[in-house]
Amino acid sequence: MINKNLLQPRTRQALPALKQVENVTLREQVTQSVRNALMNGHFQPGQIVTVKAISTMLGASVMPAREAMNRLIAEGALELRANRSVIVPVLSRQEFDELTDLRCHIEGLAAAKAVDRVEPMHIDRLKALDATMSAAVKTSDVNAYLNANFQFHFMIYQLGASPFVLSIIEKFWIRVGPLIRFCLSENGFTDSHRVHADVIRGLETKDSALLRKAILDDIMFAAITIRMGHYGAPPTP
Repeated sequence: MINKNLLQPRTRQALPALKQVENVTLREQVTQSVRNALMNGHFQPGQIVTVKAISTMLGASVMPAREAMNRLIAEGALELRANRSVIVPVLSRQEFDELTDLRCHIEGLAAAKAVDRVEPMHIDRLKALDATMSAAVKTSDVNAYLNANFQFHFMIYQLGASPFVLSIIEKFWIRVGPLIRFCLSENGFTDSHRVHADVIRGLETKDSALLRKAILDDIMFAAITIRMGHYGAPPTP
C-alpha cells in the first residue's frame, strides 16, 4: 500500500541557500578569458596586468575583473610583486626547460590516446585550422595564427585527456603561452606546418606513435626557437 503522506506536498522544507548563478558565471567567464589570452600568447612575460585593463578588454565591470585577477594570482598564472603590481610571470631558463620536458611527456601521452576517439569530423576541423594557420602566415596575422594553433592542439588533447589531465596541460600553456611569440619565425612556421601534417596523418591512420612523435617535435622545435629568441642561449642538447 502506498503511504499517502508521500503524496502530500512538502511545503515546510526550506530551499537550500545557493549563490547567484549570474555572478559566478561572469567571474568564471572573465577568469577563463584571461587564461585563454595567456595561453594564446596575447600577453608578454613581465607585462603589467591591471584590473582596469582586464575590465576594459572584456567589457566587464571592475568586481569580476578583480576577482578573476585574484583567482589567477592564486593559481600562479599571474604574479603579485612586492610593490603590489601584478605581472605575467617571467620563466627562468631552468623553469622553461623543466616545463618543456613535462609538456613533452604529458601532452605526448594525451595526444597518443586521441586516436581511440577521433572521428572524421575532427580530422576535417583540424585540417581547416591548419589551413587557417597557413593563411595567417601569408597575411602576417599573428593573433589568427596563435588562436588557430591553440584550437588545433586542444582539440586533440580534449579527445585524449581526462578533465584532470587537461587542466594540467592548460596550466602548462598558461605559463609558456606568453613565450610563444618568440618562436614565430619563418623556420618556426615551416616546422610547425610540417609537424601538424604529421599530427593529422597520425590521427587519420590511427598511428599513435607517429602522432606522439609529431607533438613532441612541435614542442621541441618551438622550444629551440624560444631559447634562442628569448634566452639568447643555444638549445639544450
